[in-house]
Amino acid sequence: MLHPLVQKYRRKGILIDANLLVLLLVGKLGPAHLTNCRATKSFTPDDFSLLRRFVVQFDTLVTTPHILTEVSNLAGRLPEGLLAEFRNMFRELVRSMSEQPRPAVEIAWDAQFIKFGLTDTAITMITPGRYLVLSDDLPLCGLLRQKKVDVINFNHIRPLGWT
Repeated sequence: MLHPLVQKYRRKGILIDANLLVLLLVGKLGPAHLTNCRATKSFTPDDFSLLRRFVVQFDTLVTTPHILTEVSNLAGRLPEGLLAEFRNMFRELVRSMSEQPRPAVEIAWDAQFIKFGLTDTAITMITPGRYLVLSDDLPLCGLLRQKKVDVINFNHIRPLGWT
């Protein structure tokens, strides 16, 4: 199931949800630091390794301004020295990503906004047929599947140990 999706979107790109993007960055600082960030406490060094191995399969990392804002906010409680390192890496990652903006006023009037909020609604609006979505957010994954958007729940690839 995963390999066909990877092949389909390898060149188009993958959109990584905020929690997983934080995991990727904090893990790069050192997997031992995962416990220093509220957003990554539930992840293990093996999760970081798995995520990194999975993501390198794609030519393009896709994001939205709303995901980037969430990542910045989620990391904001890192210890000061670690936060500076995180932001330096984040800056470099942002430079390499394909950012897909959507006006907030347009997102706010989408039918999904009331239930799912700005970030998740933006994801549903930019991804259909264009990008694969990787998330650990079960309600978002369900919504995307309902909208026929290709999505992988990170929790479903954990047992596979992606190679």
